[in-house]
Amino acid sequence: MALVLRGTVVTCDEDHRILDPGDVYVGDDGRVAAVRAAGQAPPTGFAQAPSTDTGGLILPGLIDLHNHLLYNTLPLWEAPGVPYQHHDRWVGEKHPPDYSTSVTWPAKVLGQAAPEALLKYVEVKALIGGTTAIQGAPLSTRPVDGWLLRIIDNEKLPAGADMVMTAALQLDAEVLREERAPKLDGTRLLIYHVAEGRVGTIVRREFEDLEPCLRPGLIGVHATALTAADFKKWQSAVTAVDAAEKATVVWSPFSNHWLYHETTDVVEADKKGLRIALGSDWSPSGTKNVLGELKVADAVNRHELGGRFSDRELCDMVTANPGDALATAWGPHVGRLRRGSAADLLVLEHHTPAQDAYRNLIDATERHIRLVMVRGRPFYGTPSLMKATGAEDTDAITVAGSRRRVAVREPGRTDAALDWPGVRRALEKVRGDPVAAWRASQDALADWGGPLDDPEAPLALFGDMPEGDTGAFAAAGEVPLDLVVPRPDPLTHDAAFFSAVARAGVPQLQHLADYYP
Repeated sequence: MALVLRGTVVTCDEDHRILDPGDVYVGDDGRVAAVRAAGQAPPTGFAQAPSTDTGGLILPGLIDLHNHLLYNTLPLWEAPGVPYQHHDRWVGEKHPPDYSTSVTWPAKVLGQAAPEALLKYVEVKALIGGTTAIQGAPLSTRPVDGWLLRIIDNEKLPAGADMVMTAALQLDAEVLREERAPKLDGTRLLIYHVAEGRVGTIVRREFEDLEPCLRPGLIGVHATALTAADFKKWQSAVTAVDAAEKATVVWSPFSNHWLYHETTDVVEADKKGLRIALGSDWSPSGTKNVLGELKVADAVNRHELGGRFSDRELCDMVTANPGDALATAWGPHVGRLRRGSAADLLVLEHHTPAQDAYRNLIDATERHIRLVMVRGRPFYGTPSLMKATGAEDTDAITVAGSRRRVAVREPGRTDAALDWPGVRRALEKVRGDPVAAWRASQDALADWGGPLDDPEAPLALFGDMPEGDTGAFAAAGEVPLDLVVPRPDPLTHDAAFFSAVARAGVPQLQHLADYYP
């Protein structure tokens, strides 16, 4: 429905206007009709629209530009043998012995035995951290367009076509040159893992293979092994095609430090003119949501980078910067609040003494999120704001000790029938007997017999990370009979999470607990 939200509006637009107070006019088409200072005349069609004073800050919804959703029910993986040299050292032939049973098989079983429950759980986990768009869709028998969030991999903006290419695993140089590079024509994106590992290791060769794709529309994930000269080469190649464009690198500081004890040289990337966005990666080595990742970036910025980035620049890494990176394929839809943008909104409680808008976002935890809207629809928030914004068919949920409501069921959609209690029950059913759940899921796929890309095919999800299977059961495609599927990873950064971080002892990650008193 059309409505008006009033609060301190943090536009993240080109002028970085902050309207205090301001009004955001949300049209019934799911777009922002106008952003105006409070007291100005409403745009046409809003004279009778319901108005709600949020009492907080209104920002663009947060964008997580790198994730692997299938694995986000899993807890932090306290990997032995860290720091690894690069991504091929903790999977494949030399992976740690518990990788397959701690990561691969639990995700595989849940993804095929309870796909709807898994997806909804991990979307809620992102949603309660203010996320409205996320990259990292699992492979699947049929595309899932996101029941709550915008799933960047599958979102069809603006013309109903999927213009986003992704690859979590490295592609052959010939494929990059012959198939991917020609499609980077100014209308498409390629989100690609590159050079994930320590400086000086062999994974830098991936950047050399990627050279034909150093064009506008390439979003490079991690790039931890790249040097200042590499970033200069990358940005120069992009501006040679379009002088106004920037290259984009996605920074995941928690995961990088957790696995490699190093992270992307974002100072050099910034000096060379690249655009920096944040991604929370995946729960086995990452934060719970991109709001948590923002805190890691802030801590690294303060304690390791000499305060290179301002608070506003850090906040841009989860709003305007990823929004601008996606604009190649989507146009100016997300990441900034302005007329015509998508009504993907976050309402945040005022909670810092100085009332500084950007510091409010950086220091916010899950308990400070008051409302999250996607496509102009409320999906999560306080009971009062969910009611005021017209939310229907919601369930109670407690987050960080606070009462909230969440909408996860889509009436009329047979593939989105589970409500929040149903999501929890479905996951627990698989946990109760993962072997039986796995075998039943395989029987259902076998019984289908039709093409797996048919819209009527049974939904099943598959990993986009290296499998890491070992032993005879892997060769036979059979689940290990003693498999334990862990309880779903808690939705918030909790005591167990911080205990694991403390045990790891990585200095750059020890500051994160300070943000969660």
